[in-house]
Amino acid sequence: MNNPLDKILTEWAYRVHNGMPDPSNSYHVVQLEQYLNELRLPRKVVKKVLEKVRTYVKNAENDASGRTGKPWGSVAKDVKGSDAEEKGETDDTKTKPLRGVTSESIDAMDGDEKNKTMNGEEPPPGTESSAVAEIGVGYAMGCLAENNNDMAAAEQCLIKKLGESELGKEHGAPGDPPKYNKKGDVTNGKEEIRRGMLQSAKRENQKVRELNEELGWDNSETSHVGGSKSSLEATVQNLRDRGITQVNGIPLDDYEKIILGGGAGENPTDTMVCIVNEKTGEAMMYHTSNKMTSADQIANGSPAKEIREITTSADYDEGEQQQAVAVGKTRRTNISKHRQAQKEYIQEQQDKMIEDSKDPKKARKAINRLKGVEDSVTTAADQLKYWKKLTGHPRVKNFMKEKGYDPKNLTPEQEIEAYQFYLQEMKNITDMDNPPESRRQGGMGADDIQMITRLYGVGQEEITTGEPARDPIFDNDKMQSFYDLQTEEMNGLREDMNNIKPGSGDKAFGDRMAKRLHLDMAEGHNPGGIPNDKAETVMGAYAYKDLKVDNEGNMYQKKGKKWYKLDESGNITNEEVDDTDLKDYDCAVVADKGTMSKCLGMEEGDKATDDLGITMGEYNGTKAIIYDRDGKQIGVQTARSKSGPGGSMQDSVAFHKDFQRCLAKETQLQGKCG
Repeated sequence: MNNPLDKILTEWAYRVHNGMPDPSNSYHVVQLEQYLNELRLPRKVVKKVLEKVRTYVKNAENDASGRTGKPWGSVAKDVKGSDAEEKGETDDTKTKPLRGVTSESIDAMDGDEKNKTMNGEEPPPGTESSAVAEIGVGYAMGCLAENNNDMAAAEQCLIKKLGESELGKEHGAPGDPPKYNKKGDVTNGKEEIRRGMLQSAKRENQKVRELNEELGWDNSETSHVGGSKSSLEATVQNLRDRGITQVNGIPLDDYEKIILGGGAGENPTDTMVCIVNEKTGEAMMYHTSNKMTSADQIANGSPAKEIREITTSADYDEGEQQQAVAVGKTRRTNISKHRQAQKEYIQEQQDKMIEDSKDPKKARKAINRLKGVEDSVTTAADQLKYWKKLTGHPRVKNFMKEKGYDPKNLTPEQEIEAYQFYLQEMKNITDMDNPPESRRQGGMGADDIQMITRLYGVGQEEITTGEPARDPIFDNDKMQSFYDLQTEEMNGLREDMNNIKPGSGDKAFGDRMAKRLHLDMAEGHNPGGIPNDKAETVMGAYAYKDLKVDNEGNMYQKKGKKWYKLDESGNITNEEVDDTDLKDYDCAVVADKGTMSKCLGMEEGDKATDDLGITMGEYNGTKAIIYDRDGKQIGVQTARSKSGPGGSMQDSVAFHKDFQRCLAKETQLQGKCG
């Protein structure tokens, strides 16, 4: 099978359900285009092949006898590399109308539940900002569909939608006028967040269009499902009420577990796009994990959980397993010690806070910050969040009760009293001169730590007091050092396990990382029971400024201070270019089987963890466990705060910036930009 066309036709036949490619079947054509893009063929070659398909169909329609001539004859030559230049755009690059997607349909499954989340009536499954980002992608899908993919018009539509809710106003809709750096980039966040939503939505609408074409549905309705428990439950009920019996070809009774799992276990996604055909009683679900940038964390977990997962997954006999449990316990204990030392470092600010609180002006400024009146310490929609935590502390509540104060109607003087009392009690709780039972009573929790770091952390003391910071001055490098120590404990566990059985730690860590980054999808794995082609991570914006594109879709990469054109396989060439007329890479970055397998350099039958290397190093200024495959960087594992400055450790994994760049290139090359 030496003819390239024969290879293409064979693979095309394999990808369609009956093994018989039909050029008049739009789904079959979509499958062909996807495969050609995966081959990283020149775009002009892909266009030429698709033109031949259209010629075949057109001739068939115009010839009553069905005789079509031989439109395929020159395609093999094109695949081998035609020198002919394409002139202008062909039909396949034009925006196609998107059926069944409107702002109303997007909310048809769980609109009430999403509204409760967005209005603060129901807590989000994660952070407020992540919930807005995920729900906002759904809004953006409707806005893009209703505005024929006009990004500017869709953004105005999106702003209006976000502006209708408390969380949307705080985390997505415009507030302060945009600020720009010297390069003209927006630096105050919300514009970039909306850009991420819109670019993600553009990709997800593309996937919806492909699924509709695959099924031949012209009367479907598309909804976007949020990740909250109530949204997932409402979705299952809605499907049952509509008489839907199957989702993705799987009985709803079985698929219900996948939906309600909401990203738990092996499920890599936390939101869903549901396409319903009520006439046939069928539904398709496209599961997405929405990130706003390619640099976002892909998975987070507690160190205790991750240590258990890693030590119990290793290939050990009973005696080796007992040793692994023992070293895991030691590493968990050490992590707890580093966390306690970090808390004690943060608490060194308490004496200053108590002293400053005796000055009414400084106390008032601190209270106003906690209440969100000025220079708020939080970006939460509820600006009173930390003041409520303070006045809701058991010791403060008892104090106000004994004083006869109304917690909901404190005078300014009573607020200062409550603030002063709180600070002194927090000091009493943590003062080692006090007896243990006194220190434990009431406890100092995560919110108490946050109030210290948000009022007296780096750059915060000056805002709170109006004066230069004084000793002991809070230092970010010192605070980060405690997280670095915790990362070193995780790496130490890997080394401990290697000592128990050579290579066992590397394998267990590598397997776990591959699961957390969902790299096994590149092997064709169905994550959490979701069909492989119905799940992907969609990262709204490429996080770096080293890629650009021109109006024809050609890509360019920055090397040093210069820009170079990329060839048709995404490799950097020696062709230096002037970037004046180039635009920023404007595509959501997609991690799915097609893009990840290419970036991993996988061949047929390979595993994502083959030739995996693990080293301890530095990444973006922090200690990190760095994973590579055959020398190419893939992922990073770090310790980071779970709740804000100085929060307890979260063991996190993200794609390495080199892998992010590769995914961005492959997304463009494989035609997945929407």
